[in-house]
Amino acid sequence: MSEWTAAWAASPQMPSTGFTPNWSQEGFSDGTVRQIVRVTAGGERLRIRLSNAYGTSPLHLTGATVARSAGGAAIEEGSVRELTFGGARSAVVPARAELRSDPADLAVERLGSVTVTLYFAGTTGPVTFHSQAWTDSYRAGGDRRADLSGAAFTDVTASWYHLAGVEVAAGRTDGIVLFGDSVTDGFGSTPGADRRWSDALAELTGRPVLNAGIGGNLLLNDSAWYGERGTARFRRDALSQPGVSTVVVLEGLNDI
Repeated sequence: MSEWTAAWAASPQMPSTGFTPNWSQEGFSDGTVRQIVRVTAGGERLRIRLSNAYGTSPLHLTGATVARSAGGAAIEEGSVRELTFGGARSAVVPARAELRSDPADLAVERLGSVTVTLYFAGTTGPVTFHSQAWTDSYRAGGDRRADLSGAAFTDVTASWYHLAGVEVAAGRTDGIVLFGDSVTDGFGSTPGADRRWSDALAELTGRPVLNAGIGGNLLLNDSAWYGERGTARFRRDALSQPGVSTVVVLEGLNDI
């Protein structure tokens, strides 16, 4: 049995204008992006999963940190951990691929918030992202990985960039993946309040719950805005998650 349990996930999408303003098409250049996620399993160690699924060239990541969140773009003092990838502080994610970080010693609680900060010294070009996060992500110029207050992060959107998963060393095998369209993705839920039905299920059951929804997603057809068709992304977004025993599929309404 693997010690790793998927505690949070988002389904990657190709760069697009989407429903709301985002940075996926412009990408990042000498910039830092800070993203906050709520994990549905706790543990003493964690690692992140980065996706370049829709990149046409390798993604050069200069460095990354994880920390416990302290509200907005702020992070908890004393909790910042520098991530490594195969022992190196920087990483290259090949086009059409993903990459996991090395484990970091950071204790996180179930339903606690984790902040992932990525710094790109070079120019990324268009980036793989998840369009509708229903929570804020932040951007700042230069290397702001160690910024505790978050004051430098003045640009805000409601999407996730390159971040596809957070896994914790919990050794659990009772995880649930919710695979679907906007109903699962949380369309219409209160921004920043973690009120998707995946959040409610995690709270009620105490089990790790992963949201693999994409707003507007179709089972049988790809879409520039609505993601790769469900039949094509099912293995990547549902079956490949560690520690999962159940997959709930709620999709097909947009095909009718």
